[in-house]
Amino acid sequence: MNSKSLTLAALLGLSSFSLPAAAPRMPKTNLATHDVGGNGCRSCHAPHNGSLANGGTQSTGAILMWSRSFPASANTFLVYDSATMANKAVELGGTALSASTDARMYSLLCLSCHDGVTSSFSPSMQTVNQVGSKAGTALSLGLSNDHPVNMPHDPTRNTSLQAVATVTASLPLYGSNNTVQCGSCHEPHNNGNTRFLRQANNAAGCTTCHL
Repeated sequence: MNSKSLTLAALLGLSSFSLPAAAPRMPKTNLATHDVGGNGCRSCHAPHNGSLANGGTQSTGAILMWSRSFPASANTFLVYDSATMANKAVELGGTALSASTDARMYSLLCLSCHDGVTSSFSPSMQTVNQVGSKAGTALSLGLSNDHPVNMPHDPTRNTSLQAVATVTASLPLYGSNNTVQCGSCHEPHNNGNTRFLRQANNAAGCTTCHL
């Protein structure tokens, strides 16, 4: 190392061995399904001017630089229910998502494409990937035939559930009442387990939350 390099290192408080390594880049293959039309990160995010440039609304770009419009606040999606459920899921729609602190964000971000209605960015989202549109459509029963979302994980009410600390060691829960959202089971940036699951699609995935 020459004297100029030593001086710069001294000014920065660094030695020739202390420069941090570049952060590892996520393999592009893990993003293949969400790389819609070859648009890469822009498929979901708008790095400038909120989401306006991608046909969304300016306000949605204020949350995670989201590039799509959120589902209309009047939309309802239905949620799974049964007589034996102690922890009831709550309808995701009906009120606008206005802040990133709203736990529903981790489901409504997904539904901005996967509701089969909101996004025109990819026609395939309106067909094979449609999971959340309202009942009465030809392709979907909304979320009424899917794992409950927007539901509190509360072992004090349902003793067949794992402790919150056990769950959150592997999967995220959202909000002050530890709700299950789409993002609890799915990681949109990593398709290593297929279907963007955080864990392999086997019994271990279920027993992370269920005894």
